[in-house]
Amino acid sequence: MTPLVCARCAAPALLAVRYPHSWRNGSGERVEGLRESVLCGSCDTDDPAAAALLALITGDGPPPPTRLTDAVDDWLATVRHRTPHPAALDTEESRWRSGDL
Repeated sequence: MTPLVCARCAAPALLAVRYPHSWRNGSGERVEGLRESVLCGSCDTDDPAAAALLALITGDGPPPPTRLTDAVDDWLATVRHRTPHPAALDTEESRWRSGDL
């Protein structure tokens, strides 16, 4: 199994979560799919939405399951509504097309 890497910095990712996502295409039809959010120990250190989750994952010993679930839910409540920055999306697409991701 290939280790998951952060598309922003290529460091190993700490967590990836896939969840249902939908959007409207150019003709206005609803398209169903999945979206993925990745937690990175390097890129997300200054993200307030990730602070509690990073503290649990990177702390000493395994986090209690209920606290981890709550922290993931809180993080996702914020990040699932973010849209990608066009330049970051272009960079990620280039890395994907080159086989780097």
